[in-house]
Amino acid sequence: MKKVLFYTAIGLLFLNKLNAQEVLTGLKSNIQKTSVLQSETIQQQKSVDKIIAYPSLLIPFSDDFSTQGIYPDTALWIDNHVFINQSFGINPPTIGVATLDAVDAYGKIYEHARQTAFPADTLSSRPIRLDSIFSPFPKELTVDDSLYFSFFYQPGGGIIGKPWSKLGDAPERGDSLILEFGYYTGDTILAYYTKMLYITDTVFSVGDTIYSLCDPNLFVIVTKDYEKGDTIYLPCDSVLMVETKWEKIWATEGMVLDTFIHRYNLDTNKLLFRQVFIPITDSVFFNQGFQFRFRNYASLEYTENNPTWASNVDFWNIDYVRLDRARTIANTDIDDVAFSENPGSILKNYQSMPWSQFKNNQGAETRKEFKIKLSNLSYVVKNTYYDYFITDKNNQIIHNYSGGSYNISPVHDVGFQTYQPHASPPFSFTFPSDNNDSAVFNLIHVFREAGSGDKNANNDTAVFQQKFYNYYAYDDGTPESGYTVINPYSHRTAMAMRFTLNHEDTLRAIAMYINHVLDDANDFQFTLSVWADSSNLPGKELYSELITQEYSNELYGFQQYYLQEAVPISGKFYIGYQIDTKNYLNVGFDQNNNSSEHVFYKIDNFWTNSFLSGTPMLRPFVGKAWIPTSIENTSPDHRFDVTLYPNPVNDKLKILLSNSVEQSDIHIEIYSINGQKIYSHPFTEDIDVSNYKSGFYILKTYHKQTKETRLNKFIINH
Repeated sequence: MKKVLFYTAIGLLFLNKLNAQEVLTGLKSNIQKTSVLQSETIQQQKSVDKIIAYPSLLIPFSDDFSTQGIYPDTALWIDNHVFINQSFGINPPTIGVATLDAVDAYGKIYEHARQTAFPADTLSSRPIRLDSIFSPFPKELTVDDSLYFSFFYQPGGGIIGKPWSKLGDAPERGDSLILEFGYYTGDTILAYYTKMLYITDTVFSVGDTIYSLCDPNLFVIVTKDYEKGDTIYLPCDSVLMVETKWEKIWATEGMVLDTFIHRYNLDTNKLLFRQVFIPITDSVFFNQGFQFRFRNYASLEYTENNPTWASNVDFWNIDYVRLDRARTIANTDIDDVAFSENPGSILKNYQSMPWSQFKNNQGAETRKEFKIKLSNLSYVVKNTYYDYFITDKNNQIIHNYSGGSYNISPVHDVGFQTYQPHASPPFSFTFPSDNNDSAVFNLIHVFREAGSGDKNANNDTAVFQQKFYNYYAYDDGTPESGYTVINPYSHRTAMAMRFTLNHEDTLRAIAMYINHVLDDANDFQFTLSVWADSSNLPGKELYSELITQEYSNELYGFQQYYLQEAVPISGKFYIGYQIDTKNYLNVGFDQNNNSSEHVFYKIDNFWTNSFLSGTPMLRPFVGKAWIPTSIENTSPDHRFDVTLYPNPVNDKLKILLSNSVEQSDIHIEIYSINGQKIYSHPFTEDIDVSNYKSGFYILKTYHKQTKETRLNKFIINH
């Protein structure tokens, strides 16, 4: 049986009475993925008379996962199991990684998951033509063209010596990451496409029959119980598919990040990803349908007595996948400069805070400088520029900063950029104040090579949306693990988080990110609590309410609890929960932002400061009363995601909307790098950009009903 994720501070062992223990777990689901896909279905074909095949790409192939969105670029990849994010990678080559884990495309633990290794995520490329090239002139591809495939990878897990500072969960030795190459055989196979059924009311028990929504002759007999909020895959239409034969090319066993760093002699001040460089020499792959795919094997971690610990595990991060000709093993560098991570919020203590609490106290609430990781992935010194600018809700620039130009040495030699105007740019701007209830600004950072030498503009821009709504948040909205408190002596536990007001206010609601766990073991009652401050610890109880847990299917997975009575608050106050049963509440835990000095846990009457680096995901809502919707004021029926292709684009930019959103509700705008609006139009699936200059642009997609906005970067390259 696998070891349970169980971390305690050494200092606790010397207390006369062990107050409590904090535990980190993985995640049962990825709600970001669930929210986007819960109403989508996998593409279907109505007749077996048609053969399913994907159009082939041409080399070079390159993806560093730096574009916005949580799914792989559909212009390059054919599946969406993996999670594209800027949270899980530690010192990656570029901003954004593809994370393979134990949850499916819908954000739920795989139904075939078990405690021994099982096949989990897959990341599959579109077919690629390795039979020919057509530029600068047509010719046949052969082994003599020196084709190499390369990528960077990293196992999930913790920083050296700090297992409680981990980002995600490390794969064990029995787990693995696998690379396979595939090629068309020339045959076809009969297969079924599947459709996801999202269960809203009916409860299904073991032995029940569920008929396909596509064909009444197709059905499944369920082997487990399904309740409201669960999903099940049903067989749909039969199709003929082009057959691809797969061969295993490379694999690695699971390991913690510490072992990975020592095994490959990595420097913790440089990239903590290892590059794999593979020549393609077998003639069988030189055809019209070459493909590659990454797969991982995972295994659940839990004990029968603790189902709240059975959750998402065994993370692998992948970055900068490339396939091209005329490469050599002696030349593994990348001619590119890039952000390695998002600089994040301008707030010193929070990721978000209420506008009314911020606007008259800006100097005390904002940081003095950004901390930015910038990398030069080549083997030569590059002359680079860095700038950042701030735009308002109308995308008008209200502040800009220029760090000028500076030479950056290769990250492989000296690590990340240290030149202060680039790596630690100052922040001394005062936001314009108004009487509105909220405000939102975009922080846009640009780091690029001087002149026209930069070949990948996607990773040269980092965007952070700074929200000033009606809530405080230490977290960034993405949980890397789960947090719970256990009591070795009795069933009574509690946790509390401290927040500080700049003026008196009224507490209206509390939001919590509660993880789905195995068999929904989090489904029990607990007491939602509010405390006043007493010498920097939770003191007098101001409010308590017995809550029946209901899982959220809203974006980011937060469940809002609206207080039956508003609570007047001032100065420091605390929100949290109390449990008087043997149950453990598994709360989302953000490990990219550390608020441990404001987190406390206890049994009986003993409060203890947290030792876990990160932040449990609880948020207090203050201000005037409002009509309850969601944290982002977004209806589940109107959520949408935007995909742009091709990117870079020469003439026609295609826009794809995901989910069941009405196109008539969408308005689109294009802005130049300087914030100038150059296009505004009701939604259209394609835009002619042939008359615009080459360069970097932003597409703003706006939902007229929900006021929800998406910003997507794209490049025009004539």
